[in-house]
Amino acid sequence: MGAGPRGAAVVARLLAHLAVAPGARAEIHVVDPHTPGAGRVWDPDQSGLLLMNTLAAHATAHPDPGAGLHGPAAPGPTLRQWAAEHAPGLAPHAYPPRALMGRYLAWAHRRAVAEAPPGVRVVHHRTRALDVARTAEGRLRLTLAAGPPLTVDALALATGHTDRRPSPEAARLGAHAERWGLVHLPPGHAQERDTAGLPAGGHVVVRGMAMGFFDQLALLTEGRGGRFVAADAADGGTEVTATAARRAKGTGPLRYLPSGREPRLSVTSGRGVPYLARGQAPGTMPPGHTLSVLDATALARLTSAAPGSLSFRRAVWPLIAKEAGLAWYRTLVRYRPERVAMPADAFLDRYAATAYGSPPERALLAVAVPEPSDRFVPARIDRPLAGRVFGDPASLDAWMREWLADDLAQALRPETSPLKAAAAAVAAAKGPVRRIATSGVLDADSARDLAWFRSFGAHLASGPPASRIAELLALAEAGVVEFPGAGPVVLPAGGEERTPTGQGAGDEGVFVVRTASLPGRAITTRALVDAWLPATYLAHSADPLLRGLLRSGLGRAHRAGPAQDGEPTGALDVTLPELRVRDASGRPAADLFALGVPLEGLEWNTAIGARAGTDAPLFRQADQVAVGMLGALRPAAPS
Repeated sequence: MGAGPRGAAVVARLLAHLAVAPGARAEIHVVDPHTPGAGRVWDPDQSGLLLMNTLAAHATAHPDPGAGLHGPAAPGPTLRQWAAEHAPGLAPHAYPPRALMGRYLAWAHRRAVAEAPPGVRVVHHRTRALDVARTAEGRLRLTLAAGPPLTVDALALATGHTDRRPSPEAARLGAHAERWGLVHLPPGHAQERDTAGLPAGGHVVVRGMAMGFFDQLALLTEGRGGRFVAADAADGGTEVTATAARRAKGTGPLRYLPSGREPRLSVTSGRGVPYLARGQAPGTMPPGHTLSVLDATALARLTSAAPGSLSFRRAVWPLIAKEAGLAWYRTLVRYRPERVAMPADAFLDRYAATAYGSPPERALLAVAVPEPSDRFVPARIDRPLAGRVFGDPASLDAWMREWLADDLAQALRPETSPLKAAAAAVAAAKGPVRRIATSGVLDADSARDLAWFRSFGAHLASGPPASRIAELLALAEAGVVEFPGAGPVVLPAGGEERTPTGQGAGDEGVFVVRTASLPGRAITTRALVDAWLPATYLAHSADPLLRGLLRSGLGRAHRAGPAQDGEPTGALDVTLPELRVRDASGRPAADLFALGVPLEGLEWNTAIGARAGTDAPLFRQADQVAVGMLGALRPAAPS
């Protein structure tokens, strides 16, 4: 169930195992209303303006030749290798359109199915599954939205990002919009939105400044005919290059030429700033990071601890922070030695020997790095607007433009940037963190800390290409975008409804927006866009199949801690590493499996795709599920 990259990987692994089973006979049913292989996120027909935030050289739909799998690897071309024939000119350091990745994923799935061994059939059902139940014989019976039910020996759930039931706030805002004829677009996929109700020149408040925000921004600007040109181009001059080529090579300062069909956008979020740009010098692959603190030795020590005995905040985060701090200060002493008041080697040795956040570390930094802005302070990176209050919008807007310009400059010269060096260190730490999170050694309270680190790591190290920050800065300078700041509060107002100050909004309904950064200013708008994907949380899922699992007792919600006595994590409960779904009593099924996004909270960073050359966990998990499914097959009745 689900034919995105993970579901397609399970199908491919099933076919690889069946190909070496003499006389194998099987029928594989793939249920997904979207293009198999690509799924919902990677729809091949979506706008070419929507980009991956993965480099072309890293993307693959096939296991590495030497991957640690139970059966034959069945390798195939990476995205770059496939593109040599199907999309020539794709540079390894490009951030390609998601539609191109979707075409590649769909091709890889078709190729795997076409090479299925005799006696094995793959059937695609372009519909949704509504429910699953046990038959009297103990098999699984899937109810589909269209077509007859399917009775199967084994089922893998790879449902990906499912819709979420409206939160109380979303329901309240939606009801207000319906009452007054306003526009409220709740969280969701940008490419699926109907934005016709956002009029040209109309004022729109956009909440959320992560990856979904950049998708929405592109569709409302370039998608409506606007153009980016080089900052020094003459009015009406030619564009920098074709859009794809510009983004492939990186970009310098840009200027935006409006089409007149754009809305005016006030963009805000909890942080008030967008995710930081990924470091990428034009024309080159970004530098990596070799772990020296959270290394193999430290990882082995942490994962061998007693179940539930470690606190992420006390035992793991200090190692990540020291790893990132060392990367920061190594770059600082190399490229800005005048900013450090000690010999470089002596400072780095002493810094490495002190515990993160300890009094000796603070004392060392006070002497060695006199300027506080030169120090590695995660809280300042995570929330740069925290505690900042501006007297007027112009002051905040100027601060934001300076912040964006600085981030862009550092992203385009990452080798000289302490910030981008720390980001590379945090990115490198995500793999070990995932292994620690799934090892069972963390206590129940660590679930909240992991959620914080996921957010911090995404902001620092999983942001957009540098070109997106250049575009946002150009849109601000063109007057298309303004920045109300951090911590937005949105309230419905109109008629008898009142704002917190007790003042009504007149006879017309509006949304009233206030932020912590501009406490003296209230923004009113008739259009509100929530530009993010809803968080994965099982109890709030709108997917009827997942909800039916809980209702029937075939599945249960996972809870934090090794004894599962903590708070619900939002994940579907499965065994690790087998990925067998546990029923209401905790018993693992022999024939029901789940992988990927529905396990977020039990696993960690489950949306990460497969990276070529890394023996990607996505394929190892798909292989584990395929082995389990084949083990659940019942012998065919004699003919």
